[in-house]
Amino acid sequence: MNKINNHSWLHKTTNIVCWVVCILIMAGCNVDEEDSIKEDPYAGGREPLAVKLLSEAPSPESAGPKEKVTFRVSGLAKYTHEEDGTFDFDFYISDEICQIESATDSTLTIIVPDAVSSGTTYLVLENQIFYGPYFKVMGSVSIDEGFEYYKTGPYNGIIRSCVPWCGNTGLTSEFYLCGDFRQAQGKYYGGIAMVNNEKGLLKYGTADKIKITRGIEAGMYVDDDDNLLHAGLNGMEYWKKDTESPRALLYGLFKEYETYSTTLVGFKFKNVLLVNNDLTVKTEKKKFSDFNGKTHEISVPTFVGGTMFTEEITRAFSTADGKIVAVGNFTTHLFTDYDNTTCDANNKLVTADIYTSARSVMKMDEIGQLDKTYRRNPMDDDLSLLGAEGTINDACMLNDESVIIVGDIYKFDGKPIRNIVKLDKDGQIDEEFLSTIGEAANGEINQVTCTSFKDGSGELHERIVIVGNFTTFNGQSAQGLAILNSDGSMNSEFVLKELEGGIVNFAKIVDLNTNGEIAMPHVVISGTFTKYAGVTRQGFLILDMKGDAIQRFNVPGRFYGGLYDAQYSLTSDNTNGLLLTGDFRIFDGKRMNNIVMLKVDLEENTNNEP
Repeated sequence: MNKINNHSWLHKTTNIVCWVVCILIMAGCNVDEEDSIKEDPYAGGREPLAVKLLSEAPSPESAGPKEKVTFRVSGLAKYTHEEDGTFDFDFYISDEICQIESATDSTLTIIVPDAVSSGTTYLVLENQIFYGPYFKVMGSVSIDEGFEYYKTGPYNGIIRSCVPWCGNTGLTSEFYLCGDFRQAQGKYYGGIAMVNNEKGLLKYGTADKIKITRGIEAGMYVDDDDNLLHAGLNGMEYWKKDTESPRALLYGLFKEYETYSTTLVGFKFKNVLLVNNDLTVKTEKKKFSDFNGKTHEISVPTFVGGTMFTEEITRAFSTADGKIVAVGNFTTHLFTDYDNTTCDANNKLVTADIYTSARSVMKMDEIGQLDKTYRRNPMDDDLSLLGAEGTINDACMLNDESVIIVGDIYKFDGKPIRNIVKLDKDGQIDEEFLSTIGEAANGEINQVTCTSFKDGSGELHERIVIVGNFTTFNGQSAQGLAILNSDGSMNSEFVLKELEGGIVNFAKIVDLNTNGEIAMPHVVISGTFTKYAGVTRQGFLILDMKGDAIQRFNVPGRFYGGLYDAQYSLTSDNTNGLLLTGDFRIFDGKRMNNIVMLKVDLEENTNNEP
């Protein structure tokens, strides 16, 4: 006889009762639902407006400020009062209200505002919004459709710098692109590419320019603090000591270039490399002994210095006397000593590496050997000065070869600082600069650029542009952007107007008339802001040196992302242009892939502006 489980019986009974109750409740709900369906759920609500702003192209399809444009609409007649010239609705281009000239049941004519960028059009009536077509505001800046590389861009990565080719003339514009991108899908190498203004991407293997096939090895790595690192190039600089066919200095985070590390096995590059003018590696033949005492002659790279692999080089600069100044969050200089390096029977190297203290800033010669006269402890040249306490984000070199270093830094060489410091040519803190900047930035500085230009009288000027998470610089208001003179004082001519909706993430001074006789320096800016000086400017600005957004240069619509570089360039039809690179996906309402060429018409003056 089976024993009855009272707990199981009670559980089943409870379940049955619950199901009955649920069915009764649901039945009651269904009765209520049936009754409610008999009633109009929208009874007493507002009738939808019989108004439309059609997506058809307006006439004309694009226009400049003060010009009339007619859009196709329907249903506006009853909201138009011809007798007194009033309207019950408002019309906007890129969030800027427009003057309404006239309206019928099928057309709406407006006047383009004096200050406006390209963008979406919409009509507001009785708190309802009706969207129309994207409207292109005419001006002096537009996308160069002939530079088609913007449609593809580099594969799977950011362009961190854009470097003009040393052979550029007034008739040519070619550039090296550096970053963490790959050559193509399925290829795990890249980091460097070359483009010109007419064809876009140049083929790898092009003689005298980019005679390489691979570049650096792409990949992700983890440092000692479990931070994820992406291999890539931060930039490139030509060797100043070479007067003809200058060599090129590559720097960033990489251990392989072309296939040298793979071939030599025990050898690795160290985040910086001095290459030939065509970007090939300079090599020499050296003799190495294997474990059996047999000698092997092996071709090896001549440049063998740098930093430990996880210690990225943020910036590196060439000096006139043939040296390299490297800046970054590193602690150690690493150098391969060929004199004590051996190999195996298969010509695979077993390197002897020398580790020397070098914190934040160091100087090397043209084979990568550490200069022990630069920034060393006066009591022991095997020890480095203390360097930065905090994080270095960026650096730039001035004409006198002094170096500006910025970041989230609270001390440098043991001296308290406020996120920015200047080292003189000998690597020592410039005390006069430190005194001039006073309280400096009250927040982190993310980026710095140094630019020289000549004014109308031919006088040379040098400016330092800083961008970051600060609101004041030396006690003066600065909304994350400040322009300094080379001595550290704030440039009084430039006044940044009010930014709304976001921040600045990039700024650089670019001469828009590089090939002309008279310089036209302007500040190219990107960010997350939506308005500048009360006018909708979505993420992109070209300001004059006073901080004014001249209308004809600020007609592009929405920008989404961040710039890393901006360079003067000829366009695809050999007129004045601006090449923008970085990490961005939208420009002027169009899909982008981290690069775009702009046409910049310096002659056109649509609004009688300066």
